Amino acid sequence: MSPSPGYKHPPQDSFPACSQPSRPLLHEPDHKGLAAALDAIQIINRHGYTALVVGGAVRDILLQRSVKDVDLATDMPLEKLQEIFKAYDMGKSRSFQTIVLVHSGEYLETTRFRGVEEFSRDLMASADKKNLLFSKDALHRDFTINAMSLDENMVLLDPYSGQQDIILKQVRGVQCPRARIREDPLRMLRGIRLACEFDFELEERTAQAMRELAPDICRISPERAGREIIRLASLNGPAFARGIVLMDSMGLLRLLLPEVEALKDLPHDPRHHPEGDVFHHTLEAIRSNRLPDSALNMALLAHDLGKGPVAELNPGMGSYRGHDRAARDLVRNLAQRLRLPGVVARAMQAVAVNHMRMHGLDEMRPSKILEMVEHPYWPLLARASVCDHQARGTEKGRRQQEKINQALARVASWLDEDSKSSRPVISGNQVMQLTGIPPGPLVGRIMRETTNWARDNDIHDRKSILEYARHLAREHQNTSR
Repeated sequence: MSPSPGYKHPPQDSFPACSQPSRPLLHEPDHKGLAAALDAIQIINRHGYTALVVGGAVRDILLQRSVKDVDLATDMPLEKLQEIFKAYDMGKSRSFQTIVLVHSGEYLETTRFRGVEEFSRDLMASADKKNLLFSKDALHRDFTINAMSLDENMVLLDPYSGQQDIILKQVRGVQCPRARIREDPLRMLRGIRLACEFDFELEERTAQAMRELAPDICRISPERAGREIIRLASLNGPAFARGIVLMDSMGLLRLLLPEVEALKDLPHDPRHHPEGDVFHHTLEAIRSNRLPDSALNMALLAHDLGKGPVAELNPGMGSYRGHDRAARDLVRNLAQRLRLPGVVARAMQAVAVNHMRMHGLDEMRPSKILEMVEHPYWPLLARASVCDHQARGTEKGRRQQEKINQALARVASWLDEDSKSSRPVISGNQVMQLTGIPPGPLVGRIMRETTNWARDNDIHDRKSILEYARHLAREHQNTSR
């Protein structure tokens, strides 16, 4: 792999000077976590040690985005930190020299600088101590935009030109992208997610390293990959779809989501799917979602997965009858393999198995419409259905939304306005008192059949409902004789 023109690797035992502007950053957000972190740094400084705000908070300040978590790095030993601050371990975090400080009511993840033990006493006493500590520490951070820090005066330390990469709108691995990926292959997924989140490009050498080292993704646990995919899916639809395309171009899709990669080149009838094959339809469905919703995005990613195994059974047919049923096991296995959160896995299952029923919603009897509306994932099913249709054109999405609205109007009189659910028109106790049938499955059957009859015929009259229940009871009792 040849480096970019004009790029020179610095010696491994030297570190670039941190850029220090003559004045603090102009944009200092009003953020309780940041205020607590700056105060904690001053306390650490008074004890003769150094601490800096590091990581995503610095990047987000420069991007003028809302700051979420604020992290610190310090040369103070963890034991000393715990003497000064209230602190606790976070799982196995102590093995990685990390604890959580609690200061001014804020929780600050705090890690010791990497390589702090390697510095001599003279260097640690030098005026350049802050720069030396952070330059060595930042060398092993993932990307330059995450390899910046702020001191207690909000002065930026930027040894690997992360601020310049923000201006260039690119995600670039620190110093040697191959080395950074070798340290943790999950950084390939993280780099893709950052590029999609900020609408940046992957820097050329970084992208090339990802393509060459893609098989290394198999070194990480499926759980870690799954968590990063969910973080990617937590962006809006267009950003998530771009992430899937980047995963594919880097060679990661076939390794992590082979069920999705299998949708490529599965044909669609262009009369119904002008957008292209099943893979492109899936991408367009995701792009149609403008919400940052991981459950919806993952459900759209999974909604046509069943077409893969159906195509294997019927090669060359271009017909995928039964793909909704075929998706059930496929989606469950995918979710289990990546240890996806239960709420996301259930959403994927619900949409994959039920999305075809949404196509004929306007032709359903009211009892069947209500069965769909009372599904625990109904709001997600409705949104996914519109996206599924909109993938074929904006007008088709609009028409599907109209179908949903019309179906809801047909059953509005049966739905409670607040809960959006309905009750059976007759209770089990009423059936038993009315018919003399003892408790058992027949009582539930009469309840369901009476309720469906009333809904389908728009009958609210109490006398008619009770008479129909008696009629059903007589029929069932005569049949069982």
